[in-house]
Amino acid sequence: MSVISLGFAGFCALVLVLYYVLPVRAQNILLLAASYAFYASLSWAFPLILLVMTGVNYALGRRVGAGRPHRRRWLVLGILFDLAVLLFFKFARFFVPDMIRLLSPLGLPLEGLKILLPVGLSFYSLQAVSYLVDVSRKQAVPAENIIDFALAMAYFPKLVAGPIERFRDFIPALSQPRVVDKTVLTRSLTLLVIGLVRKVVVADTLLTAIPGRLYSHPGQFSAAELVIWTAAFIMGLYNDFAGYTEIVRGVSGFFGIELSRNFAFPLFSRNFTEFWSRWHISLSTWLRDYIYFPVSRALARRNLSRFNVANLVLPPVVTMLASGLWHGTGWNFILWGLLMGLVLIAERLPSLWRPVVAPDKRPAWRRYLATAAFLVCGLLAVVMFKASVPAALVFWRRVTTWTGSALPDSRVFLVVIPALWIDWIQYRRKNEWAFLAWPRLARAAVLAAAVLAVFLFGRAQINEPFIYQGF
Repeated sequence: MSVISLGFAGFCALVLVLYYVLPVRAQNILLLAASYAFYASLSWAFPLILLVMTGVNYALGRRVGAGRPHRRRWLVLGILFDLAVLLFFKFARFFVPDMIRLLSPLGLPLEGLKILLPVGLSFYSLQAVSYLVDVSRKQAVPAENIIDFALAMAYFPKLVAGPIERFRDFIPALSQPRVVDKTVLTRSLTLLVIGLVRKVVVADTLLTAIPGRLYSHPGQFSAAELVIWTAAFIMGLYNDFAGYTEIVRGVSGFFGIELSRNFAFPLFSRNFTEFWSRWHISLSTWLRDYIYFPVSRALARRNLSRFNVANLVLPPVVTMLASGLWHGTGWNFILWGLLMGLVLIAERLPSLWRPVVAPDKRPAWRRYLATAAFLVCGLLAVVMFKASVPAALVFWRRVTTWTGSALPDSRVFLVVIPALWIDWIQYRRKNEWAFLAWPRLARAAVLAAAVLAVFLFGRAQINEPFIYQGF
């Protein structure tokens, strides 16, 4: 069941009708049942994995929080369990073919065996890890109500691709009365419409138009085609994921449950440090709090000097390598993580000999130049997401030598205009609700245009699956 399908809309409508005739405690039971039904619609096996993850983390969380002997061992066991489940399914596509070749001579019926990565596992496994760590740090209390904990793991608007919620905030909110007033409804509808425009009008159009052989055989394309289509991929990726997040935040708002914001105008970043505070915020802050800071603090305890080279190098490299492995298990993702870590180190180096000046306090020409340089570097780096290492080298060689002069059909890029316009309006006002301050007639006109565009583009093409469902 796709989040942008009519089936999902009907599913949400039915759940909402039942939801508002029930008291709070029964509402949580309904949402839990609906979440597992939604997950089962993707695969009957997925809820079984989620159920095991939920039971194990609930039990271990209580042991960690009780302060019993060997509390740290229970914490380590829980983290290893969550990461082992995640890594098993991540690496299964590498191990299973070899296992079939080894065991087939024994007569075991393994032909055709496939192990699929459960949709959403990359997200709710990190939520489980953060829950155990927070309980160990006394930043959260262990969950007492198994229904609330299971719902925090399985809540269907965030189940497929986040946001990655902190249970220390999310679980307490589930026991509170939910207020859905005019303001909440208006904001939820605004998010839903913007998300649909980003996904259906912009992302699906761009991602469908990109040539299928662009990153597998980049030598067949001119440098201009490689650059322009990669820019289209970046815009498609951004609007696909941002669109998903805004859709599910809007849906969740109708239930009176607020989900975290995941994007804050990332295309207007001046460097990669700023970018990672604006892009996939729930993952970036998770990596910061549970990998970067612990590694940095451990190194700082050994050497408090500002010239501590290990503390300059290791935290960003380890963090971004973890980010690369989270996104995928191929060498391209690992090298992408290493590249991002090295870029972050390079951005931190000037702080060793001069005070850091915030980007907003720099001259305008420097801000614009920094944004342009960031976009160029980002365009070259994102190739690692789609291409193998040899193909990426071919891509970079053709672009840096500017080989060929053919251009793609530019008409498809007209759909970028509404996406850039939405970002510009929100960025200029520093407010994702900027449209709600417009006069009523202007709001009505924009809403009508958005609904018409979603309807027309939705009928004209097959909806692409959300990219981040595959991570």
